[in-house]
Parts: sequence; structure tokens; C-alpha cells
Amino acid sequence: MKLKIMDILDKMETFGGLDLGSVRRRISAEQSKPLSAAIFGQTGCGKSSLTNAIFGTEFDVDDVKPCTKEPQSHESVDREGHLVTFWDLPGIGESGEADSAYLDMYAKYAEECDVVLWAFQADTRAMTLDAAAFESIVERLDGESRRNFLNRLTVVVTKADLISTGPWIFARSGSEAVIAASCGVEETLHRKSEYFFDELLGEHQSELEHRTFVSSSPRDLARLSPDFWLDENRAFLYHRGRFPLDKYNDLVSRFPGAKDELQRLLSQSRAVFCSARLKFNLNAVKAQLAQKGQGSAILRLHQSVDRRNERVAWDDLKDIGLPVFWDAKRNSPIFNISEMK
Repeated sequence: MKLKIMDILDKMETFGGLDLGSVRRRISAEQSKPLSAAIFGQTGCGKSSLTNAIFGTEFDVDDVKPCTKEPQSHESVDREGHLVTFWDLPGIGESGEADSAYLDMYAKYAEECDVVLWAFQADTRAMTLDAAAFESIVERLDGESRRNFLNRLTVVVTKADLISTGPWIFARSGSEAVIAASCGVEETLHRKSEYFFDELLGEHQSELEHRTFVSSSPRDLARLSPDFWLDENRAFLYHRGRFPLDKYNDLVSRFPGAKDELQRLLSQSRAVFCSARLKFNLNAVKAQLAQKGQGSAILRLHQSVDRRNERVAWDDLKDIGLPVFWDAKRNSPIFNISEMK
């Protein structure tokens, strides 16, 4: 059974004769802080749907007109009884006047929220509005606020199911199904993930400082290039700056013992793709949010996000608009999921 932090402290006090009261009080204070999260992006890119899929909220979703005109907050408590607040923000791109007002609002939440996401729709390459908005937000921040925003930001590619460079695989098991992308679709999504991350962050990638927990031998990790370093307890590996794929491949070939940490750091230097509609790759979004969390967010993020797995009820698939294949000669369906039991 997985022990909670307080259980571990109890054992250390009991068997080690230690007085950890001050540590206990500090952890308790951190856990009691409200956790806040916000999601940015253009109107219609699926921010509300993504919020609902990951955090279990029930914001309005409309494919025709924007639903979020004002910041919407969802408040609930985690299993420990601590408050969690998620902010679903209006999208940019409706009008110049609206965008100007939104940017001041975005900067406020970028500075204040523990977790920040920026969403892009998978079937677009449009970056001008987002890049300009991002740059305006960064300009409104300075010092520690700017550094924290850049390092907390998780870039997400939404509506991955709109990519059709290959088939989508629906694996049915009883009354449920798991949806996976074929190799062709996944290759496209990986390219888009790198594109959106690079185009949004731009030169600010030099300011990024990513970290991951250590699961390999610290001796192997200490041999990496100078832009990687271990903390004093050798519990976390850090990397500063851009981390391109060719550099990752080179380091893995030279230091295979560091592959796990390098792979996790590489994932933080990309956008993460998902589909709220198909519950596809949502766990990867949650994992990146946890990796980039800071302070009390690290302690409680796993309790605040919705833990539903990525299985879809088979009956729900009948309502998501899958195509019907029709035999014109026989005047009958070849495949119609709504007729399948």
C-alpha cells in the first residue's frame, strides 16, 4: 500500500526518535493551501472540454458559439478536504477589443495560478494570435513571476481525433473501449507537439528550467552536459534551455543509463496531445501537469485532477459522430456503430 507523507513522518518519529513537528506543520500548511489552475487559448480550441475531461468539471460546451465570456471557476475539495479552484478563461481571437481586456486578465491568472495550460487545436497551424498574446503576457510579468509562469506552463494540443493521416483504433472490451492512434496519426501529432511548443515559447525556451525525479544512478546523470545538473540531495535532475530531439538521441546513445530521466525531460519540452472526446492520452496531460507543478501543487495535484481512466463507454461512442459505411447496391449499412450491441 502506498504510504502518505504524514504516515512516513509517523514512522520516522517512532523508529528514529526524531522530532519532526516543524516539518509536519509546514507540510500541513502547504497541503491546506487552495490549489488553482487556469487554461488559455483561442476561442473554440476545446478549453472547456479539456477542463471537463481532466478535472471532472461540468462547464458548458458549445461547438457553434463561445460559451466562456467571463472567467468561470469550479471549486471542489480533494480527498483530504482541501479546496481546488479551476479557472476556465475566455478565448482570444473574438475581437481586438476583447483580446486587449483578456490579456490583462490572462496575466493576472498566469501569475497567480499554481497550474497553467495553453491549448491549441490539432488541425490548425495558426499561431499568430497565440504567439502575440503569449508575448504580451510575458511582457506584463517580471522577475520571479515571469520565471514561474514559463516553468509552470503546459502546452496542450487538443482535439487530436481531428488528425486523419492514418486510422484511429477502437479496441472494444465488453461495454468499454480504448481508443489509440495509429503510427501515422501519432507521428503527425508528435510533429505538431514540437511545432506548437517551439512557436509559442520561441526564444523564451532559453529561460526554461525543467526538472524530473531521479530513478537511475546519480553517477550516470552527473556525466551529462553542463546544462543538466542534480540538486544537492540528488533527488531531482534539472535542465535549462531548449532540448531538441537530436540532442536527446545523442545523449541517450552516449549515456543509456540516463534514458528514463532524459525521456521525461524531453516530454516537458514538447506540447502534449490529447482528445477529450475520445479520452485519448489524458493521463499524459495529467503527468505533465504534475511534473511542472510547484510548491503545494506537487503535494496535491494527483488528488485534485479527475482520475477516471481513458476508457470510453461503448454506448457513448454511438453519440460522437462516427461515420456510417453504406452499401449502395444492397441499400444496407456495412458498418454502423449505433446498430452494434
